[in-house]
Amino acid sequence: MKAAPSLGRRALLAGLAASLPATARAAAGAPLPEMGRPETGMPEMGRPPPALPAWRRHAVAVDPGETRPRIAIVIDDLGVMRANTARALRLPPPLTLAWFPFAPDLARQAAAGRDRGHETLLHMPMQARIDDPYALGPDPLRVDLPRAVNLARLQEAIAAVPHSVGLNNHMGSLATRSIPLMNLVARQARGAGMLFLDSVTVAHSEGVLRAEALGVPTAARDVFLDNVPHPAAIACQLAITERVARRQGYAIAIGHPHPAMLAALEAWLPTLPARGFAPWPLAATVALRNHLPILAG
Repeated sequence: MKAAPSLGRRALLAGLAASLPATARAAAGAPLPEMGRPETGMPEMGRPPPALPAWRRHAVAVDPGETRPRIAIVIDDLGVMRANTARALRLPPPLTLAWFPFAPDLARQAAAGRDRGHETLLHMPMQARIDDPYALGPDPLRVDLPRAVNLARLQEAIAAVPHSVGLNNHMGSLATRSIPLMNLVARQARGAGMLFLDSVTVAHSEGVLRAEALGVPTAARDVFLDNVPHPAAIACQLAITERVARRQGYAIAIGHPHPAMLAALEAWLPTLPARGFAPWPLAATVALRNHLPILAG
């Protein structure tokens, strides 16, 4: 396969910012003990307890005795459109904020989200079937690149988004179908102590399967909220999210930082507790799905 054309980073950023609404519409090893299973027994005398993996260490604490249906909202594509990003940060916590690794002033922006009580997630660009570098952004993971190049890109992205509980894919309708590439992602997530959320931008994604096989805490999103970025359509998707949460005990929904989506969340999120739902961060939801201990608040 032919590699993507080389484009300047500034040009890619400008093109990506311009294309985000279209992107939102189009987006629809043995296991390590500390990653996949609760620890048992007592540490040896004189030895410190094992360090918590990043997905636990940076998680937002919750009430593990919560019995209401949980709803985890992930906001993708953050950090480039600064005004919309700032508006997303003001939403009621705990949300999970998924940041582009190439966003400017990223450490400060992500820290502001954590200060508001939100979780941090790396939103990793991955190759789509339609090869649009302006929508995808710089340095995505690609099936036509050497493993060493993809590994270096992923490691650089992880380092760029501090205090992340894990990562999810931006686009990736081609990349997430690749078993070798998703094995690479899962191994790197495991080594970094991170969880993996499959955004499920294509049927038959390998993301969750490869993560589970390698002992990485994982989940797949249940609902895209704004494939159609119109208030009525978003309201329908929010209602679906509620039905999923009631049926399986939790729901993971993904939205994007554009005005219609943000306005809908501003109106809807404050109503959840009174209507019998628990707003819930992603890490606790992944722990729930994988039958792992939840970080207690």
